[in-house]
Amino acid sequence: MNKILCALILMVSNATNAQNNVEIKGVVKNAQPNAIIYLMRGSDSKMLTTDTIRNGTFSLKTVLSEPDIFQVGFVGSNQGVDLFMYDCSVVEMNGDVNDFKNITVKGCQIQDDYASFKQGFNPLRDRLNALANLVNTEKNAPKRDSLLALFETTKLSVIQKTSEFTNNKKSSPVSSFLLYVISPLLNGVVDLDTRYKQLTPEAKIGAFARMVESTITSANANGIGTPALNFSQKDTAGKVVTLSSFKGKYLLLDFWASWCGPCRAENPNVVNAYKMFKDKNFTVLGVSLDQSKPNWLAAIKKDNLTWTHVSDLKYWSNEVAQLYRIQSIPANFLIDPAGNVIAKDLRGEQLLNTLKALLK
Repeated sequence: MNKILCALILMVSNATNAQNNVEIKGVVKNAQPNAIIYLMRGSDSKMLTTDTIRNGTFSLKTVLSEPDIFQVGFVGSNQGVDLFMYDCSVVEMNGDVNDFKNITVKGCQIQDDYASFKQGFNPLRDRLNALANLVNTEKNAPKRDSLLALFETTKLSVIQKTSEFTNNKKSSPVSSFLLYVISPLLNGVVDLDTRYKQLTPEAKIGAFARMVESTITSANANGIGTPALNFSQKDTAGKVVTLSSFKGKYLLLDFWASWCGPCRAENPNVVNAYKMFKDKNFTVLGVSLDQSKPNWLAAIKKDNLTWTHVSDLKYWSNEVAQLYRIQSIPANFLIDPAGNVIAKDLRGEQLLNTLKALLK
């Protein structure tokens, strides 16, 4: 299971230097006299330009150097219209300030791509977020398991909907945006990288493309052959545990959570590996992305996870998860006695076979 809609990351720009003059011309009903309308860039919330509505019309002019999501809104109102713009010169808006959802936008292909996807995606996104909140608050175990199953089914629908779009729109910058948005739902950074590589260079420009690339690049900081990054975090009894204290052993650094269905499904495989190799210089260190200590402890007991566990109970803001650039769980790193990462994201038989080869 994965976090939903994560924090922004910056990296060196690969954006084109092209400049594109754009005018947004609008006709709006029921606007207050002399109301101020503005255009804001979404990726950094920078105000680009404003205009005063006169006789129900306005004109917002700006220069775009790369694709981005923008918002047209009114000063004093928390509502606005999202626009994905780049490959256009004149964009026409028409509608009623009392009915933002039905304001029409014409004149930009990239906006058409964005609007068509949102129509099918947003209801699924809202359902996924609602299910995540229910899972995190449900105390009844059978109900929680049922909600987890619904969450996983809905998550797969979101991924499928995105895959259909990106496969058909390989040259649209909207595809990079969508991959960034759903990256926490994918099967790790390798999956994200594979999908991103399928896009054409035309799609790989703008802030959201850079965010995708930053996520991929950051993950490689903990790549195979690199030293595992040291950390300290408290265990279930409140005692500080340091990664470096495990040097001299083969260690599976395992990221999971009690609320994560796929993690709980994978736990029996980790238990089996631990039982088979714990006397052969191997152990496990669990890092939980839980928020509730009782739920965390109950899951450890129920799943028979008899190794050391740590957590700061900060959910996706867990400091170790942040250090290791964890974008989805379950996730793990196999670390050798010298403290170097030698494998990542081992599951089931792959975990057992790797340990058998190392610990003969």
